[in-house]
Amino acid sequence: MEGMVRLLSVTIVVVVLAAQSKTPAGQFLTPEGQTMVIVPGGEFVMGAPPGEPGRTDAETPHRVRIPRSFAVATTELTVAQFARFLAARPEFGDTWRKAAYARFKEPFKYTPTSDSPQTSVSWYDAARYCNWLSERDEIPRSQWVYPDDARDGMVLPADYLHRTGYRLLTEAEWEFAARAGTTTAWAFGDSRELLPQFAWFDENSNRERTRPVGTLKPNAWGLFDMYGNVWEWTFDRRQPYPTSGVTVDVEDAMLRVSDDMPRTRRGGSFTYEWFTTRAAHRGDVTYLPAQIRDSVGFRVGRTMRWAP
Repeated sequence: MEGMVRLLSVTIVVVVLAAQSKTPAGQFLTPEGQTMVIVPGGEFVMGAPPGEPGRTDAETPHRVRIPRSFAVATTELTVAQFARFLAARPEFGDTWRKAAYARFKEPFKYTPTSDSPQTSVSWYDAARYCNWLSERDEIPRSQWVYPDDARDGMVLPADYLHRTGYRLLTEAEWEFAARAGTTTAWAFGDSRELLPQFAWFDENSNRERTRPVGTLKPNAWGLFDMYGNVWEWTFDRRQPYPTSGVTVDVEDAMLRVSDDMPRTRRGGSFTYEWFTTRAAHRGDVTYLPAQIRDSVGFRVGRTMRWAP
């Protein structure tokens, strides 16, 4: 009941403010201490114009409408936050440790502090964490976004973006949040000279390690590390962009998730070049949901209100 009351209160804030502004409409805390910024939906141009330095052919500009308000964590999930999940759900913790230590002899080599962003997590691991956070927030199970045990062959609920449980951001939500109302390569503009003030990438991290979340400057909506530090898993399967019309960011008709179907991730990381940190950059087409990498993590989001 406490979780439902908290949700109702922040939803009322969104209803009142969404009509006034396309900037964040408030904040709230999760039971695990994540600060969540509430973002009213809207329409924007997703992708990059042909002249943007570092642009790839996968970034075709197109209009997208997000028909809901959503919340996004101000920082990437930390080592400490993920550790509490592993301790609370040992059945998943044992599986994760086995996979992480099999893939990397030192899975915390690049994330040595508790406030570093968690890495070495698969898309399925992120989904499991989101379900646990929904449980911690006393969100009814009917509103959870993922099946009880996320794995190869799982089938998502047909209304997953209408549900209010925690989840990964869609690609459109992620880029909308990263842009923070701007149309430039980064929310701070087009100048690469300013990038080290906002992002940990290969030039200022020396590819040595991640840095504690929230160390550098946030974008105008108070979101830290949208650029660099670690790649962030997003919800969607990888698909080509449309070339005309307005795309509405709704549920994918393909609800089955499988190991051989690439998912998306965004933002670049401490080991990658500057151009991967741009708001429009989509990464490669080979990011499979069961894979774990030492530069990939995630941040949590959730649907707050669906537009009438």
